[in-house]
Amino acid sequence: MRRVRDRLLDLPDDERRVPMRRTSGHGDDVDPAERAAVLTRFADRLREHGSLVRTVDIAGLPAAVADVLYGMSASSVLAAVEPGPAWLDHWASAPGHQVVHGGSGTTEAGDAVVRDVVAGDASSGSLALDVDGGPAVSEAIPQVCVVRADRVFGSLPDALDRLDPRRPLVWLGGPGDAGLARQLVVLLVE
Repeated sequence: MRRVRDRLLDLPDDERRVPMRRTSGHGDDVDPAERAAVLTRFADRLREHGSLVRTVDIAGLPAAVADVLYGMSASSVLAAVEPGPAWLDHWASAPGHQVVHGGSGTTEAGDAVVRDVVAGDASSGSLALDVDGGPAVSEAIPQVCVVRADRVFGSLPDALDRLDPRRPLVWLGGPGDAGLARQLVVLLVE
């Protein structure tokens, strides 16, 4: 044991820790009715905080993103990473529309930010976003957040159990973010 402990001392701090699941890990074998209830609760929580929520299927996602951006009269959109999500292509193909790719250090401004959500917490209506590579979160700019149904979890512990603890994330929405929640348009992809 001493040799193992001594070898661990040579590793960087983030490689010494082993993530432990707090739950039983049965999240993959969820009953469809229970899954539907989690998604309904997630959408209800978001709406309670003032966010606009729309459910779409994967085939209709590009058109739904375009509809939302047309409704905002957006002519430029900030996307977290280059080349940006393919579901922006439909909107970006129209004349006068521009997708600005850039991370948190970008000096470009846009009429809206389009994001791919890492995880959602149905108990609070919170969303987890990547910090690396994404534009800064601001109440001044509307945020269009695409959330895949398989990334929505019943509680914060369930969500945290399935995320990499070394991945830098920012959580937004929920009861403490009323101003920002009113700037969120969430497209829930089922």
